[in-house]
Amino acid sequence: MDGTYQMLHDMIDFHNDRMRNLRRYYPFFCLQNTAFHLFKEGKYASLDMGYITLAVLRFFIEENQFNDRPVKYQEVYAFLAGVLARDFELSLREEEEKELIDYIFDKLKNDGKPFVMEYFDPVSKGKASVRMKLIDATLSGNTVLYTITADAIEFYLDTKEIREESKINIQQVLLEKMIHTKNFRGGIDVIRRINSEVNRLRLQKKEVLALLGSNVFDGVKALEEFNRTGMRWFSEEQKLFSHNMELMERARARAEEAVPGERDTESLREIYRLETELKKAMANHEELLSDCMDLQVRADEMIRKYKYSRLRGAFDFRGFVAAAEEAGDVTMLSHLIEPLLAPRLNKQFTLLQTDELLSPPAEAEETKEAVEEAKEEMYRFDDEIEEERISGNYKAIVKTLFDELWQSDRVALSELNRKLEMRFFDGIFRNSDYYSFLVHICQKKEYDLETVTKKQDTFFEGILAEILQEPSMKKYTRLRFKLIMKPEAEELIHRIAGLERDAAFMTTEIVFERMN
Repeated sequence: MDGTYQMLHDMIDFHNDRMRNLRRYYPFFCLQNTAFHLFKEGKYASLDMGYITLAVLRFFIEENQFNDRPVKYQEVYAFLAGVLARDFELSLREEEEKELIDYIFDKLKNDGKPFVMEYFDPVSKGKASVRMKLIDATLSGNTVLYTITADAIEFYLDTKEIREESKINIQQVLLEKMIHTKNFRGGIDVIRRINSEVNRLRLQKKEVLALLGSNVFDGVKALEEFNRTGMRWFSEEQKLFSHNMELMERARARAEEAVPGERDTESLREIYRLETELKKAMANHEELLSDCMDLQVRADEMIRKYKYSRLRGAFDFRGFVAAAEEAGDVTMLSHLIEPLLAPRLNKQFTLLQTDELLSPPAEAEETKEAVEEAKEEMYRFDDEIEEERISGNYKAIVKTLFDELWQSDRVALSELNRKLEMRFFDGIFRNSDYYSFLVHICQKKEYDLETVTKKQDTFFEGILAEILQEPSMKKYTRLRFKLIMKPEAEELIHRIAGLERDAAFMTTEIVFERMN
């Protein structure tokens, strides 16, 4: 009876949860059945809508999540045009290409409506439905911007397209999307999956140790595989944990600042739960690092002991003879005798050496002592070393700033910081030269780099002139830009691992605007 009750419980009570999970796959199979043979009389029947769907979702993940920006229709158009030309080798006229891409993109958006999957609900004894969107659209000014939904990200990641990526990293990308869309309850499920993956790695660590104890060769292979797949992304995972924790703190602060009468207590409760679960996941992740360090130490010790156990201090002749007698094989004694008979030391004295023996030894000739000329070493003063370091650090920051201004008319300091962090990691914000760079560049409100190469008014312009003399920097001499300080006191907090919130560095937002 207990088994029957459990079966009915699984069938009825969990059916809605299973259908909500299955809804992530429903749009793909609807799109997969898109009838290209009915469009333009089957002219494009060779196209595979399933491949196109996954390709577009990967494009949106790259732009929305990794590059942190929405996508315009023109960008989607250019991407789909490249897919059709490269993968399906279609050569179309401009009108035909636009008509086909519009048809495909309308199918992916489902004409702006969600995909609706209907099913039977055994609890209510009636029909129920779940909705799912792949792409969201928002209006910004006169431009429509497109973003991928959290359900679409989860579906794409479930297809295992990112094979070499860390599963924890993948789930954290999804968690970031959940936080941005205020789906805090779904974020709790994501964190539980992260904890499940961490626990799986900890269990795998124990299996590797057990395998090392039974078969050291297979254990070493398992250890290498574990380090390659489990520990390779650890530092990136920690950065994503810190980033998501910062997002959670901001969401909690916004919820707590709301007027008491208008405060959404249910959302605030879910934020607290999600923040608590995230802290547990971070602690669990730290314990995983400790476990893996312990694994490496114990593995090295086990391998070292195994190597020493394979070496014998002396050979047991009696044991070898006893083994030969037990086997009844006299030929085994050849292993003892042949090494003794192997050396053949035939010593001969040649008559050609008698003259050398009878002749007196030659007097040793005096050799001149070679005296190397002392090389004069150039002494470098402390201020020269400091100027060289400052110039090198300024060059790295200036190069990033000029690259961004060369591609865009306006660059905010917050955007520049993200580019610097991607290129030099968050260590750039621990470098005092970064903050001295901001102080120096704010001394003037406008910069004409062509004038700077001819005349320098400040110490900073002197460094700029030296940087612009390099061949790779010549093209930037035509740049003219100005600095705009935002009127509101908006501050950007750079959270650095190991620093408390009160100790984080803060900079005021600045906009660099190109004037030519």
